[in-house]
Amino acid sequence: MNSKELLLDKWKKRKVLNITNIKVMKIVKIAVGSTVSILIADLLGLKFSASAGVITLLSIQDTKKETFIIAGKRLLAFLMALLIAFVLFESFGYSAFTFGGFLLLFVSGTYLFELQDGLSMSAVLITHFLIEKNMELSFIGNEILIFSIGTIIALLFNLYIPKNEDAVKEDMRILEDKMKEILRIMGYCIISEKDIPDSIDGNNLPINKKCYPECSLDELIQSTDKHINEALTKAYENMNNTLLTDTRYYIQYFEMRKLQCSILKRIKEQLCMLTSVPKQAMPISDFINRTADSFHEYNNGEALLIELSAINQKFKVEPNPENREEFENRAILFLLLSQLESFLLVKKNFTLNISQKQIERFWDDK
Repeated sequence: MNSKELLLDKWKKRKVLNITNIKVMKIVKIAVGSTVSILIADLLGLKFSASAGVITLLSIQDTKKETFIIAGKRLLAFLMALLIAFVLFESFGYSAFTFGGFLLLFVSGTYLFELQDGLSMSAVLITHFLIEKNMELSFIGNEILIFSIGTIIALLFNLYIPKNEDAVKEDMRILEDKMKEILRIMGYCIISEKDIPDSIDGNNLPINKKCYPECSLDELIQSTDKHINEALTKAYENMNNTLLTDTRYYIQYFEMRKLQCSILKRIKEQLCMLTSVPKQAMPISDFINRTADSFHEYNNGEALLIELSAINQKFKVEPNPENREEFENRAILFLLLSQLESFLLVKKNFTLNISQKQIERFWDDK
């Protein structure tokens, strides 16, 4: 198994393990939290105590911020439901028709004020008034306590969500290894002479000289792009599970790498357009390898940009191409230089746009 395959295998195994841990933890929280809510409601002698467990089940979300936001929306929806139900039930009696009128007004209100998250839960609690045909203050207090117990237990249980900051940092390390591997393969491909057939399996399909198997980057680039998207999702989850600390840096970082990955895709396409190896390819290959060697979160790319500018200036004073093929291949190399410059500028702009506070917080291992 080569280094490229090892990277892919390591990432896939770690991803499956992480997802499994998250699902198991949420299931346990729902089961235990709902049980605790029901037991508390029973100890207080509340009617419909099982509803407290259902509220806990519905309130436990994937992130802390999401749990608090939904709890707030459900509280507002519940208060709205109580007001509408009190007016209608006391005015028109406890019947299915009155409950239908309640739903008409309540559902409209939740959509109007964007409180749909509290729709079903509040509607279920209001059915208790319909069943008991009672909206006395003591029974309203019963429902308020059921709602409060279910919601508070969910909030307490969701206060413990292990930080996945270490997993996000591991994503960063794996991503950098993948992008280094892509750059090294590119540095190899740009100077490699290798004869390949003009067709594949006798189908007379044209194939460019640089697209032989050793330089196939499609799988690694696709895997890298997918890894970035999933790491971004994890970075957002990490931000939503951190109530007091600003962790937007990780999102900025993965967005930056996503832009760089899209540039690598274009470079790969241009590599496959080469039909020979001009003499100018060697310094570009060396430069790509140095870029891979210095590829790191803390590198702002300024030194590499200066070096790239020097290579560009040197190429401008080279003698003119002697034939069409040399002209076309040198034109492709100039395109490559332009893409490499864009690749490095993305990183430079990233370092310029992060704050000094972020540098002190996240670059502490420098």
